[in-house]
Amino acid sequence: MRRARIRPGSPHSAGVTAGALLLAAAAVAAVPASAATAAPLPTAPCGSRGVTAEDTELAARLNARLAKKLRGYMNGYRVSCARVVVAAVRARGLPREAAVIAITTAIVETGVRNIDREVDHDSLGVFQQRATWGSAAQRLNVAWATGAFLDKMLRKYPGGSWRSAKVGDVCQRVQVSKYPERYQPQAGDGQIIVSALWPAPGVTRAQVIARAKSWNPATAQRVPYSQTKTRGGYRTDGSGYASMALGLAKPGPITVDLAKNTHTRPIPMTQLLQGDLVIDPVGANTARMVVIFDRWADAARTSYWAYQQRAGYGTDHRVVRHGLESGTQFRAYRPVGIR
Repeated sequence: MRRARIRPGSPHSAGVTAGALLLAAAAVAAVPASAATAAPLPTAPCGSRGVTAEDTELAARLNARLAKKLRGYMNGYRVSCARVVVAAVRARGLPREAAVIAITTAIVETGVRNIDREVDHDSLGVFQQRATWGSAAQRLNVAWATGAFLDKMLRKYPGGSWRSAKVGDVCQRVQVSKYPERYQPQAGDGQIIVSALWPAPGVTRAQVIARAKSWNPATAQRVPYSQTKTRGGYRTDGSGYASMALGLAKPGPITVDLAKNTHTRPIPMTQLLQGDLVIDPVGANTARMVVIFDRWADAARTSYWAYQQRAGYGTDHRVVRHGLESGTQFRAYRPVGIR
């Protein structure tokens, strides 16, 4: 049985903030005096890729979305650890709900860090697994540790019964913590992190257009434009509408993120196909724009039909020239996985 928990310490980087140091100090104060060593707590890499530029970019976006203990504390290293956990769940063929349970546990145990010093009895790794789980090398191998966590979860919940249990209850039954109440409050952030790392399933071009039509474009039943309201969990602005059509995680990435290689890749305007996007990611949020390409309006390809959540109007289907004029900031993008 676990008798103490390590709270998230300072970020795994050279630029440690004052807030991070205070958080790390609180972690040290929570464990026995013999373990109260200098912050930050030492950590091991979480995977062979190390920390990538993509990890750092994603951490910055997550910091604005997380609501609980990791808000403002996500960095590239923590994302790299979460990425390995999520990949291990996917390698087992388990659904994303299993990854949410694992990440929620890691948030509470270590702040999603691969701690390689025994500061809480003989616990090690991203899940703070004790020596009875495996060797030190195994527990510091994040993929192995995740597999061990999942093995115990499946033993405790035969027949997939874990899927109908509360996230916090599953975390507690696997970890046997002295503080069971700490898990469930972090489940929402666990979902946000997993949604950002779990690849979106492939979508067909016909599905994109069918979803775009579901908001009744250019009719009296169209969805009003808003950057703060939602419909079916998606923002009712341009990027939220495009995210809904592509089936991306709710409430949808903002326009500037839709133009990043996480979701799309740039293509020439001449290669546009139905379901591709035309995006202006430059400027403030009121200047950026995204439309969903439908079809060319004329044989000369001087304009095209597009679906759009248009400010001041709502869901629209009209002929536009975005990206075709000289000096334009609009570019064509192909969604990842579209077929």
